[in-house]
Amino acid sequence: MYNIKTPAKINTFLNIDSVREDGYHNIFSHMQLIDLFDEISFVFSSSNAVFCEYSELREENLIIKSIEYFNDTFSTNYNFQINLKKNIPFGSGLGGGSSNAAYTILFLCILSGISVEKLNAQEVGKEIGADVPFFINSKSCYVAGFGDSLQEAFSKNIEYLLISPEVNVSTSQIFQSNYLKIDELHDHEKNSLFEPLLKENREFKNFYERLLNKSSNLQNRLKLSGSGSSLFIESPTVEEKQILQPKNGDNFRIFCLKGLEYYDFKTDWGVAKW
Repeated sequence: MYNIKTPAKINTFLNIDSVREDGYHNIFSHMQLIDLFDEISFVFSSSNAVFCEYSELREENLIIKSIEYFNDTFSTNYNFQINLKKNIPFGSGLGGGSSNAAYTILFLCILSGISVEKLNAQEVGKEIGADVPFFINSKSCYVAGFGDSLQEAFSKNIEYLLISPEVNVSTSQIFQSNYLKIDELHDHEKNSLFEPLLKENREFKNFYERLLNKSSNLQNRLKLSGSGSSLFIESPTVEEKQILQPKNGDNFRIFCLKGLEYYDFKTDWGVAKW
């Protein structure tokens, strides 16, 4: 059995640069690794299967897609029984699925003795997911293009208070929203997907307004990660942590997390034999 951990990310800002000819959007963003991890175990098997407490993640799963991509690219024939423990909320803008896929590919590179440098980052991004090249790189950094163009490394190694509601957001719906606007100038305090999300997703809007009812000061502090639905506060105060503690009836979780400059999963994985 092989065990690995895969980290989440947040977008400390996200700007929309332009619409591409292929329909995707060019973005400029800062992706920050954080110390919230999914846990994956692999056991050799005759076919690929994912076991997870969430039924929607058992069938269409990026882990299996990444294994199939690796097999096709490098003429290997890996199959596993995969156990996935989801600690990263899914559909939340934290990149959990992309991280699972990326570190599965890194795991297979080590297992087969294939250099990571042989991976085509842009191809991986298009075939599996736009955030996958970022996680393969394993460094907090600025990103451009549709998320596959990695720019200058930069990390905000501070504390983050993450607020994750039970709201699943469709990324494609938000990017196709009529409320989405192109940013003429980069704004490192803005997520351009925030307004479209509030307009398109009533469930998220209701959740956001309930948070603001706890304290009006939160409006200037809460930021959106990716296309949502998770919000976060940078360097939260003790008062903010207390205000945002879930009460009876609140349908969200909070996490106190730290930013990671780099994550080397090789120092954090385990190998156990039956």
